[in-house]
Amino acid sequence: NFLDTAEMYPVPTEASTQGKTDETVAAFLKGRNREEVVLATKVSGRSDRIDWLRKDGSCAEVNRQQILESVDSSLQRLGTDYIDLLQIHWPDR
Repeated sequence: NFLDTAEMYPVPTEASTQGKTDETVAAFLKGRNREEVVLATKVSGRSDRIDWLRKDGSCAEVNRQQILESVDSSLQRLGTDYIDLLQIHWPDR
């Protein structure tokens, strides 16, 4: 009953497919009791190559603004109102 996804999935990550795994998880969750599923997702760490995750086109990094935007976008794609576990995909380096 544990599902793990990430804002950048599927891999290899690219702008045209980003978020598709969240949409697949949302379809799986439809019609199920959300309380019976543990849902985890990840915010992307710093990457100068990933500039399509944020609405303003900035590169991914771990800061308050980007974490909040990541969570809000993930919740919308997942079709749920809460995430059980939020992780940092990799640290800012």
